[in-house]
Amino acid sequence: MNSALPNRHVHLDFHTSPFIPGVGADFDPEEFAKTMAEARVQNVNIFAKCHHGMSYYPTKIGKVHPHLTRPDLMGEMIEALHRRGIRCPLYTPVVWEEHVADTHPEWRQMFSNGRFAQISTSADAVTSQPGGWRFNAFTHPDYQDYFEAHLAELFDNYDVDGVWIDILFMENGACFNDASRKLRTKWNLEADTPENNTRFESLAQEAFCQRFTRFIHGRNPKAAIFYNSTNRAFVNHNVGWTQRAKHVSHFEIESLPSGFWGYFHYPRLARQAMTWDLPFVGMTGRFQKMWGDFGGLKPKAALEFECFRTQATGGACCVGDQMHPRGQLDQSAYRMIGEVYQGVEAAEPFYEGTRPLFQGGVLLSASPGMNETLGGQSEEGAVLMCDELKIDVAVLDDAADLTGMEFLILPDSTPVDEQLKAKLAAYHAGGGKLILSHTAGCDRQGKWQLDFLPIRPTEPDPKFPSYWRSRGDFAPAYGEDARVIYQQGMRVETGDNTRILVDRVESYFNRSDLKFCSHFQTPPDLTAPTTPAVVAGEGFVYFADPVFREYRQAGNVFLRDILQAALQTLEIAPLIGEGLDPHVIATARTKDNDLHLTLLNYIPSRKSMAIDVIERGLTFAGQTLRLSRPCAGVKVFPDNTPLTQNAEGSYNLPERPAGRLLLRITDFHRSSP
Repeated sequence: MNSALPNRHVHLDFHTSPFIPGVGADFDPEEFAKTMAEARVQNVNIFAKCHHGMSYYPTKIGKVHPHLTRPDLMGEMIEALHRRGIRCPLYTPVVWEEHVADTHPEWRQMFSNGRFAQISTSADAVTSQPGGWRFNAFTHPDYQDYFEAHLAELFDNYDVDGVWIDILFMENGACFNDASRKLRTKWNLEADTPENNTRFESLAQEAFCQRFTRFIHGRNPKAAIFYNSTNRAFVNHNVGWTQRAKHVSHFEIESLPSGFWGYFHYPRLARQAMTWDLPFVGMTGRFQKMWGDFGGLKPKAALEFECFRTQATGGACCVGDQMHPRGQLDQSAYRMIGEVYQGVEAAEPFYEGTRPLFQGGVLLSASPGMNETLGGQSEEGAVLMCDELKIDVAVLDDAADLTGMEFLILPDSTPVDEQLKAKLAAYHAGGGKLILSHTAGCDRQGKWQLDFLPIRPTEPDPKFPSYWRSRGDFAPAYGEDARVIYQQGMRVETGDNTRILVDRVESYFNRSDLKFCSHFQTPPDLTAPTTPAVVAGEGFVYFADPVFREYRQAGNVFLRDILQAALQTLEIAPLIGEGLDPHVIATARTKDNDLHLTLLNYIPSRKSMAIDVIERGLTFAGQTLRLSRPCAGVKVFPDNTPLTQNAEGSYNLPERPAGRLLLRITDFHRSSP
């Protein structure tokens, strides 16, 4: 089979309890492959083994499902899919594998207190339920030998397109079984600390990937390889998901918006993956909720948006599904997948040969041992603000090439060591603009590192929530009244050649059991002295509060407007799309002298307690497209219909199509800004 990465994937789960009878009884290999082909699927990740530890082929290494009615269900799938030219990498898990946990307790993950690791929630990571997966230790050499024998059996007996290895991570802190303790000593990471545990997991993952990539490519040099794990991204380039990226044929970003990831998780990770010289896949699901949601089916518009957004960022599309134990596919789901993939396939010529076009970058906000949840919220807030302001950004670590980046955002907590300090100083001295907030720019101990800037954060502000009020002609809409900031900010000293753009107005007092006012935060003391909240200087703007995390947590829209005004202060304006509605996502890619612009107009609605739902794409009628420079024309793909240009130079957007609009902006790069 062709080793090139296809564009349209399905990830087919089959985690089937050994207590369920008649497994595969209704499976028809030709009907199965026909359904996939009619849905325009080019790649199906099929199951060799599931989380229950059950194998679906005649294994001599593991355990065949006791109620498997077709002795080689996996083999029949391979043959039927290959006859239709569809690739089918083989799925197999590592850490969540119940048969191994039953038969080899010595291979299980363990906390330093001797307790075994096991999850206690459902797939949403919130709801408590019985029957949680147990964690096996991929560090154990005997387990690795067992896993290699399992892979060898697959390569010995089947035409293997690739291997999709799932759940390669540790429960937080559960890395103290005997095998792990030996490695911790070897790597000088004995202490049970968050930083050590993070670094240990990263090293252990890299060692595992190195061994098994070498083994797999020894059996088939063209085999696709991917190791699925939590995608832990740090400003330190040598820790986290970047280490697995060195040992895969492509990367996949598992991000089901209806699950705990939400709609703002994928852009943060994709915008880092876009900077790698590595193909990647964006994985969503057809489910209403989450993996294993039998009978759950999201609206077609939601799947459209998720796949079209992935395609716009340069990724291949993948839709997750789970087959019924009897071997039947959900026909309604595949009709919907086929309709969405028809749109994906039709747009493939538009994206072929294009490259991302970044105006600026967002540095990652955490290093090992820091709070990754808060860091992720800061990064998501920064990317979301830039999306709404129509500015394409890359998400970067400390090894990233900053060439061509007009500005860098250091969101809320980005730690800076001596090496990164020198890099940022050189970038700033060369004309690069810096936007930073809260403790970003300090080292891990809280010491201010960016001494080439005439500011210095000194201590946390003792009163919070507090309030902002802009000065003069900077964001004048927010100069009359005080707007609340819920998070605790920093006090900051300002030096020469700085300008205070926004003042902090303190509250009367912090709320306590004995001293409080009204229902929520204490009101602002409008007679008290103010302190700096936003400070600008030559080539930089500093926010004293964690504004990007605040935006992600509270949706405080005025902060986006303040960021827009700060960008204008630094003479940074969007290349395209200024003035489009904030919810319209505009993603530009470049090819030769042209821009290939994707506009997406879908609005998620929180109509359930925890799930954002998209029911339809919206029209672009009444909106105009503004460009930062002249071009030869703007044409709608695929029929090349030209857009009408207005007297002031903007272009009227058409009423149809709704949801997604693909535009080719010709000779954009030939013009001077």
